[in-house]
Amino acid sequence: MSGLGWLLWAQLLIRGAWVHRGEGSLPVQADVLVVGDSIAVVAPAISAQPGYRIVEASGKHLYPGLIGLATPVGLVEIEAVRATRDQSEVGEFTPEVQAYTAFNVDSRVLPTLVAAGILYVESTPAYGLMAGQSAVMRLWGRTREAAAVVTSAALHCYPPSLRPWPYSSYEEQKKQRKEAQETWERLERYFQKAARWCGGDSAEQSLPFRALCPYLRRQRPVVWHVEAAEDIEAVVHFSQRWGLKAAIADAAEALSVASLLRETQTPVILLRTHRLPTGEDAPIHQPFLLPKALRDSGVIVLLGHESFWNQRNLAYNAGTAAAYGLPSEEAISMLTSRPADWLGLSRIGRIAPGYKASLLLTEGDLLDPARSRVLRAWIEGQEVALTENPQEVLFRKFRYD
Repeated sequence: MSGLGWLLWAQLLIRGAWVHRGEGSLPVQADVLVVGDSIAVVAPAISAQPGYRIVEASGKHLYPGLIGLATPVGLVEIEAVRATRDQSEVGEFTPEVQAYTAFNVDSRVLPTLVAAGILYVESTPAYGLMAGQSAVMRLWGRTREAAAVVTSAALHCYPPSLRPWPYSSYEEQKKQRKEAQETWERLERYFQKAARWCGGDSAEQSLPFRALCPYLRRQRPVVWHVEAAEDIEAVVHFSQRWGLKAAIADAAEALSVASLLRETQTPVILLRTHRLPTGEDAPIHQPFLLPKALRDSGVIVLLGHESFWNQRNLAYNAGTAAAYGLPSEEAISMLTSRPADWLGLSRIGRIAPGYKASLLLTEGDLLDPARSRVLRAWIEGQEVALTENPQEVLFRKFRYD
C-alpha cells in the first residue's frame, strides 16, 4: 500500500461528540480527526474526505483514556494463588526491582478495565520499605515491550507509621514507636550511602544504588505510601532534605497538613475516595469531601483506586468526589491530564492536536456508573475490542431474555 493510501486508511473522524478535553475546561460539541496514532484536529466541523472512517457520535461523550495510578494491575491475577502474585520482592530495600519485568499482558483483568475506561495503568510494586519502580503500561499489546510506555516511572516506598496503633497498651505503643524510628534511621543511612555512591565515592558495582541515582537527581518521582498526618510531614521533610521529587499516596489525613503540601508543591494521590472516615467522630462523608477540600486548599490532587480487579471503579471514585462538590471536569482531569503530567507523559491525557488518540466514546456521563457505558475505545489510534471483556462474555452467555 502506498504512503498516501495508508494515510487515508489511518484517518478517523469522530463527529458531533461532546468532547471532554481532560484539562478541566467545560466540554464542547466538536469533531475530532485522528491521523495514525495521534489527534490531528479538534474543530466544530470537519469536512469528511474520501477514505475517512467516520464515527457518528452526536449526543455521545468523548473522553481521554483514564490513567490508573499506583495499581497492582498486571502483577496480580488471583490473590489466593501465590504463583500469580508478582507484586512484591524479598527484602526491605529493593529499588532495582522493576514492575515492568513482571507485567502480565495476558491478564484477564485487563479487558475488564478497558471496558471501564482505563487505557493506561501505573503498574506498581508493593510491600517492603523501598518496594521498587513502577511502570506505565498501555492496556493493549501482545508483549510487554509493545505495552510499555515508561519502564521506570516512579520509586514506591512504604515506611512504617510513626503513630502507634491507638488500641494497644502503652508499652506496646512505645515499642512500635521505637521500631518505626529505627526503621526511619535505617532509611536515612541507606540514602546517605546511595548518595555517596551516586557521587562517585565507590568503584564497587551496586544495582540498588544505581537504580536510586535518577531519583536522587530529581529525574523521576518518589511516591511515599503513608496516611497519618505525622507520617506525611516526615516524608515531606525527608524528601526536602534529600531533594527528591515526591508525592504522597493514600494520604487520608492530608488536609491536616495541607499548608505544608501546598508550600512544597507535593502532589497527593488519593487512592481510596470510597473508604471509612479517619476518625470515630468524623462525618461519614469525610472521604468524599477530601478531594475538593484539598483542591480548595491549593494542594495538587490526583485520583486513583486500590486493588487490581477493583480498578474498574476508578471513574466511580471520581464521580463520588464530583457529587460532593468537586467540578466534574476537574475530577476527569485528576484521572487524565494531571497524572500524565506528573508521570512526564507529554502526549497523553488530553484531547487536543498532537496528543495520542487514546479515546473513550461513552453513552452518558462517564462519572455516573449507573447511567453510562463505554461504547468504543481507542488506544493510540488502535480500536480495542470491548467484546473481549470476560464479564461481557459471561453476561451474554447467561443472559435471560
